[in-house]
Amino acid sequence: MIGSPSVTLTHVTASTGTDFEQQNQAKADFSGIYNATTPHAYLSEMANLGYQIGEQAKPYLTAAADFLRERNHRDESVQMLDLGCSYGVASALVKYGCSLEELLAFFANRAPEAPQACVQSTKRWLGAVPPQRNLDVVGFDSSGPAIAFGEATGLLSEGIACDLEQPGAAQTSEERERVRRSNLLVSTGAVGYVTERTFAPILADLGKSHPGAFGPAAVLTVLRMFDVDPIERCFANAGLRFEPLPGVLLPQRAFATDREKSEILSILREQGVKTTGAESDGVLFAEVWIAAAPRGFEDFRSCMAEVAEQDDIEPLLATHCEVALAGCD
Repeated sequence: MIGSPSVTLTHVTASTGTDFEQQNQAKADFSGIYNATTPHAYLSEMANLGYQIGEQAKPYLTAAADFLRERNHRDESVQMLDLGCSYGVASALVKYGCSLEELLAFFANRAPEAPQACVQSTKRWLGAVPPQRNLDVVGFDSSGPAIAFGEATGLLSEGIACDLEQPGAAQTSEERERVRRSNLLVSTGAVGYVTERTFAPILADLGKSHPGAFGPAAVLTVLRMFDVDPIERCFANAGLRFEPLPGVLLPQRAFATDREKSEILSILREQGVKTTGAESDGVLFAEVWIAAAPRGFEDFRSCMAEVAEQDDIEPLLATHCEVALAGCD
């Protein structure tokens, strides 16, 4: 286990006037460690909380990328836009084939904390084994330092450091073009922190310059406490069908504080959500939501349902850490 950093957990308030504001007041806020120049403190705290949504969502993200590659007849690349990407965790898991356990172990035991040394060590680690997928990953996040780290290490092909939740915020024309070139939108745990203020402009541009033969698709994990109606309207306005995968619940992390647990359980019970065997046991759970154009949605959903039916999904590259760590001292 990675040692716990010196972090004070507060509770976050969203900037919009929707139900997200009230719901987010119950959640812990990790912004104090999220804006560091290296991932050490952030990943350390996530490890202490049993953070696992990235690993749990990985089979769905990889299947979505493979699905688009096949449907585009392998002659058009898949560009994945990771909303709320932090330091590029999803890229490490999907593009490079690492497991979350390997990633946490690398930053706990091998990666130096000095920023430049950490970048170089991470690049050597990633470069020791060929990427598992030919995939361009564009990161979208409010944390400039996290985006900068992802770009410097190659975890992100390009990054967009922008907080569209702030009134008057907007992307540059270059940033919008990066979204337009992306045909797979993914997000693990960002919904709630980001709302329709962020989704509306992103979905208006998604895949416009690079739709591929199938068109754009999306895979999101959404904590059960959040009302997704405002997000669903954004997808509908973009001409995309947006629905949950029935019966699929993924553990995200343990509650950070007793207050967080109490307030989120209260929200869920007010919504009529049964928490026995799930949040009542001390763990946040998320649903998997997918999106695609109506003409191809059923095929995409069938692909995602096949993932859900698999009982045991092994990491794509379980030996990555064993192979790569030897060159990282």
